Amino acid sequence: MDIRNKIHEYMNEYIKLWPFSGIVTVVKSGEVIFNENYGMANIEHSVPMTEKTKFRISSLTKAITCMGIMILKERGMLDTSDDIRTIFHDYPELDEGITIHHLMTHTSGLSSNFSVADPYLMLGKRLCTHEEVFDTFKDMPLEFEPGKGWSYCYFGYYLLGVIIERVSGQSFREFIKENIFKPLEMKDSGLDEYIEILPNKASGYYASDENLICCDIDTKSTFSAGAIYSTAEDMLLWDKALYTEKLVSKKTMDEIFTPYKYNYGYGWIIDRNFNRKRARHSGGGSWGNGYNHQFQRYIDDEITILVLSNYGFSSSFNINENIGKIIFNEEYSMPSRPEAFELDLNIYDSYTGVYEENGAKIEVKRDKENLYFVKEFAKQGCKWKMPIYPISENKFHHMWIDQEYSIGKDDSGELRFNGIKKIS
Repeated sequence: MDIRNKIHEYMNEYIKLWPFSGIVTVVKSGEVIFNENYGMANIEHSVPMTEKTKFRISSLTKAITCMGIMILKERGMLDTSDDIRTIFHDYPELDEGITIHHLMTHTSGLSSNFSVADPYLMLGKRLCTHEEVFDTFKDMPLEFEPGKGWSYCYFGYYLLGVIIERVSGQSFREFIKENIFKPLEMKDSGLDEYIEILPNKASGYYASDENLICCDIDTKSTFSAGAIYSTAEDMLLWDKALYTEKLVSKKTMDEIFTPYKYNYGYGWIIDRNFNRKRARHSGGGSWGNGYNHQFQRYIDDEITILVLSNYGFSSSFNINENIGKIIFNEEYSMPSRPEAFELDLNIYDSYTGVYEENGAKIEVKRDKENLYFVKEFAKQGCKWKMPIYPISENKFHHMWIDQEYSIGKDDSGELRFNGIKKIS
């Protein structure tokens, strides 16, 4: 059986067991060897998924933002070693010693602690101004000295977009359009605006109890950290360009794909998988976001695996990983549903209670034989009920989506739900 048929077999079995909606594409040396659409772009209006479907690509935006910075660097308009206070004279609150390089590699020490403000501050249907975003984060203390630690930082990538605007004299939207999308003929990509009528735009969905729910969000205020929309076709044009010098020189491209602290480059995680160099990034996947993407590029092999999904709960990483195993002739397992474990409900009852950290609240509950937890963002009033069943004494699986959860004690003996501490 050839690779294409093996991937078909894997995906056909997967969608028999688990809900999935999106596009799966595999490219080898510039040739598309697998490309299939699954599910609906919009369930309410029965709109099918196609290669023209526009997805909010969320954090896949970050690599495009970094490319914009590197284009300006090649033009001599900035340097990645520049202290950001030389650009933000009007914000003396920003700490000294933070460079553009630190922003791109998540080593700035800047905080993105949304629990201080609002976990969905950037996803509400109100466009936040730069000033409002700055006012939210600028006075927060550094988490660590710039360059000495690593923490995934939304605010740092927001600053990169503002830097592009201040240095280029153009809006972020226009600069990316003129310098990346137009040269690459990415005609179906842009900066998402909630009020704009955008043909072929996918709606995002999540899960609550036994139902799919529509995620009523706006990503425009995530700006250069996550507000770009694109299609599978356009993302392949982007992928193809990254093997060329069409946007920047090979030297600059090598800099982009150099792993720094925690293997993070400029908008990419650079690691090794199957003993091969890989550049990858996820997009979406947070609670209620409605999208879950995985873009993986095996650079030396010129193989790209792209999974775009408008189900925020999709296991896009696992799908991508198993397709990689098929392609590289590694051992893989066909999709399966974990068997139920006979758990003593007295043990489960010891797990019930409230777990809370960083603005997220989870309540583990039981109704007779029905086990579930409720995920809540208190400041938004958003709740998701997640029915679960035990697959071991401290591991649980969602009843109908492909997600696993753990409840257990940490080294100090405190109970944690997927890392979140129990408080009562």
